[in-house]
Amino acid sequence: MSILNILIEIELKLKQYKVQFIFLFLFWLAGFSIFLVIEPNQSFWEYVLFSLTVRQPENAGDFTNFYSLLWPILLEVIVFGFIMGELLEKYNPIITSRILAKYKRNHIVVIGYHHLSERIIEYCIANKESFSLIEDNQELVEDLINSSNPVVVGDPTETFNLEFASVKRAKEVFIGIDDARIAIICTEKIRKINQECPIYVRAFGDHVQDYLKQPPLNAISFSTSKWAMDGIRKWIKHKKGTAIVIGRDSLTHRIAYEISLQPDREVFLFDDEHDGIEFEVNERLHFVEEFTCFLSDLRAHVNLDEVTQAFICWKRDSEFDESLYLTSKLNLRYPHIEIFVRIFDEELVDLVENYKAKTFSTSSNAFKRLQEIVPPFSAIAPKFDE
Repeated sequence: MSILNILIEIELKLKQYKVQFIFLFLFWLAGFSIFLVIEPNQSFWEYVLFSLTVRQPENAGDFTNFYSLLWPILLEVIVFGFIMGELLEKYNPIITSRILAKYKRNHIVVIGYHHLSERIIEYCIANKESFSLIEDNQELVEDLINSSNPVVVGDPTETFNLEFASVKRAKEVFIGIDDARIAIICTEKIRKINQECPIYVRAFGDHVQDYLKQPPLNAISFSTSKWAMDGIRKWIKHKKGTAIVIGRDSLTHRIAYEISLQPDREVFLFDDEHDGIEFEVNERLHFVEEFTCFLSDLRAHVNLDEVTQAFICWKRDSEFDESLYLTSKLNLRYPHIEIFVRIFDEELVDLVENYKAKTFSTSSNAFKRLQEIVPPFSAIAPKFDE
């Protein structure tokens, strides 16, 4: 076991027994102070021995006898309990991961554990790069915590969580949170703690990106949906007919909007969680606020015989079954429709392509694009042997 891990374990146990040790110290201090009063003309060392019950005054009174009775009991219960807890108790992995993050130096801090962040963390682990992670959803990071990785479970906008992630000593920070407000707050607080490190922030709106780039934040902002559209545009360019787009995020909305700008095309956007779109809605863009996983859900709003392209852009891992089912049914009943499916696990490519669908991974593409803009000293910079 390394010295660092030993220190961490000691700190964890001391943290757990903090109240008991404070009480023990205050009890000793009270005894020491009372002996100063009731036993005058003694040396300092003798007062120490009296308070530790190693020696008793020649004419021991009631207080001395009472103190001599209680002190060994408290000492045994607290100190012995601490030692036995050190030997037998299993540490809280969440606290362990938090303190591991606290000791990081010259590392990267990743805020938010979503698909792009997962690829950053996986790359760091594979290449033995030092990192810490802040995520407020404990379920998302259970595996990382159980593997003793440096994870801070908590609100990333709280300063003490940023301090536990050792932001002050970080060499770079990556913020991959969907909520623009939280991303801005995090960036502002991080910049106050660390004025030097590069801060990379995923942000959708141009006005948000412009704000993040300005002093004193000086962040490097990027949009994964814009990067993804660079590849998707070639699929929709010069196409005809109606399109359907299914999903919830900014990329989904961007695809629908881009298609609606093409002449003689209509697009139906199915988004069950939003009541609007970030882009200007026009007469060729039809918004449907419904969850869609069956052909009957689509037929209620659009004539599938007139559809030429379908984009299934769900990004939750739990919804891959719905994506695959809808893809299979579209391929079976409407083979003329070009189908495009977003995936996040490369092992699923063959499964989707069995139904003649094209796949795209926004996180894989985004990570490669992010590698292009980081400096050579970055933890995620491409290695020479890649």
